Amino acid sequence: MSRALDYLLRERPRAMGAYFEFLRDAGSRLDPRTRALISVITKVSTQTEKGLVQYTRKALAAGVSSEEILDALLAAFPALGLSRIVWAVDVLIDHGVAGFGEAQAQAQEEHDVEAEVIDVAALDELPQGRAVKRGGPGRAVLLYREGDEVRAFKAYCTHHGMELMERGIDGDTVTCFQHGWQFSMPAGSCPRGAQWALEGLPVSLDDGRVRVTWQVR
Repeated sequence: MSRALDYLLRERPRAMGAYFEFLRDAGSRLDPRTRALISVITKVSTQTEKGLVQYTRKALAAGVSSEEILDALLAAFPALGLSRIVWAVDVLIDHGVAGFGEAQAQAQEEHDVEAEVIDVAALDELPQGRAVKRGGPGRAVLLYREGDEVRAFKAYCTHHGMELMERGIDGDTVTCFQHGWQFSMPAGSCPRGAQWALEGLPVSLDDGRVRVTWQVR
C-alpha cells in the first residue's frame, strides 16, 4: 500500500474504511477471472502503467490467459479506443509480461515481411504547406509537402481510429469530426500529447512520384 493510502487510513479511518468496504463488495458476486479482467481494463482506461502490469500478472496467476486479456481489451474498444489498447500492449511487452513478448516476436517477423509500397501522388500535384488526403479504403494517407520534402501519415484519428475526412482539412490543421480532435502538420502532432500524434509513414520519391510504405499488421 502506498504512503498516501496509509496516511489517509490514519487520518480519515471512517471514510477510507467505507471506501475499502465498497471495493470489497463491488464485484463480489463475480468469479475471480472476471474481476481480474475488469481490473486490467480499468488500469488501461486510466493508463496506469504500474497498476496495469500488476493486475495483468494477477489475472494470469488467476488462470486468465494472455489471449483472454487481449480479447477483453478489444471487447472494451468502444470505451478504451485503439490508442489506449496499443499503449497497454506496449507496456506489457516492455515489462516482459508472460504471453505478450512471444506474440510481439511473431508479429515483428510478420511485420518485416508484410510491407506494402503505395504510389499515392505525383510530387507536383501536392500543394505547398497544406495537408491533402490520398489513398484508398483502409489505406488512407495524409500528405504534407514542404519544398521537395513530403511527410506522410496514416489518415486515422488516434482517439478511436476513425478515418480523417477531407472536409476536416484546413491548411496545416486536420480535425476529426467524431470528437473534434485536431492534428497539426508538418509533424502530425496532437495538442493532447505526444502519445496521440498521427502515425507517420516512410516516404520515397521516384521519378516525381510519391510513394509511402504501409506496414501491414
